[in-house]
Amino acid sequence: MRIDIEAGQPVHGGYTLARIDGRIVLVEGAAPGEKVEIEIDDTQKPWRGTVTAVHEPSADRVPHIWDVAGGAELGYLKRSAQLDWKTAVLNDAIDHLGGGLADHLKQGGLTVKVNEVGPGLGTRTRLDLEVDESGKLAMYAHGTNTLVPIDSMPLAAAAINDIIADQEAWTGTWQPGDSVRILAPSGQGPAVAVGKDVYRAPGQKTSSRVMERAAGYTWEVTATGFWQTHEKAPVTLLDAVIKGARLRKSDRVAEFYGGAGLFTLPLTKEARAVRMWEGNAGAVRDAKRNAPDAKITQSPINAKVLAEGSRGADVVIADPSRSGLGIPGAKALAASDAQAIALVSCDPAALARDVSAMVEEGRTVQSLASYDLFPHTMHIEAVTILS
Repeated sequence: MRIDIEAGQPVHGGYTLARIDGRIVLVEGAAPGEKVEIEIDDTQKPWRGTVTAVHEPSADRVPHIWDVAGGAELGYLKRSAQLDWKTAVLNDAIDHLGGGLADHLKQGGLTVKVNEVGPGLGTRTRLDLEVDESGKLAMYAHGTNTLVPIDSMPLAAAAINDIIADQEAWTGTWQPGDSVRILAPSGQGPAVAVGKDVYRAPGQKTSSRVMERAAGYTWEVTATGFWQTHEKAPVTLLDAVIKGARLRKSDRVAEFYGGAGLFTLPLTKEARAVRMWEGNAGAVRDAKRNAPDAKITQSPINAKVLAEGSRGADVVIADPSRSGLGIPGAKALAASDAQAIALVSCDPAALARDVSAMVEEGRTVQSLASYDLFPHTMHIEAVTILS
């Protein structure tokens, strides 16, 4: 079924809202206020709509920067419009999922805005690809299981695109069906990871770890492990967390979901004592290598671990996955004696829920800063500081 509609406000998930005979439709590919034709998928609830024609385009619409495959769902909008979109989505989540959080922020004189961080193209330092049946590097077409061979990816760093463009030189390095990660680490030249093997050049295997540098620190990170993707993410988040928490040399820090030690290493230089918890065994090995002065524990993280681990800490830092802390976890941290809590969130809904739960337990939001570390996508990163 195809129908003409006017796209409404942006909402979480990369959609704008529309209504057809009172029924909500989540529309993909439209700018707010545009009059478009959509094809409706009525097998989902709410209904989904995909733009098939634009009758009255927004002034914010531009030629799509990457419609070859997935990974740039907002690539048809100006960067300024993307920032407005993400700001609207974050505020919508706070308004509708944050209980009294919106009023709390207003009372504190705080406004929520997603801030631009560097250029929108060429900033991604890691790119995960598949190898199609012909042996070519490929990505999945947006929302499908169909592989599309690629010769470049404009969001990726130049060093990554050089390898993609010269992939014939890498013949034999990967086989159809393989998953390939191409990396452009800040502390060394590019690398290619295929399974457990890591290559610096065709036929030249190297260490399974790559070197990252930021803010005067150096980390070694497993090539297939997690590290912030945007080239400016480490320095941006370090600045927001450590300065925001007003860390003192005398402070005892409890850190949760510490990964490979992005925060852990600097914390050991800026605080008296640091304890860190992380569930992934590979990340823990990296973190212990990167931050030998911290006490690091491998453990699944739940409300009990958060409560016990934060006991006696002056500062608490948490950087959970997209699902966030969850209400029990948020309440556990809020109940600690910490003078400051720094929460790093990558999902607007989880942020609204977790911060609201901590406010309900008596915490006060001192700052909430959000950053566009995933340009041309619907994703954000935010740092909330609570006292």
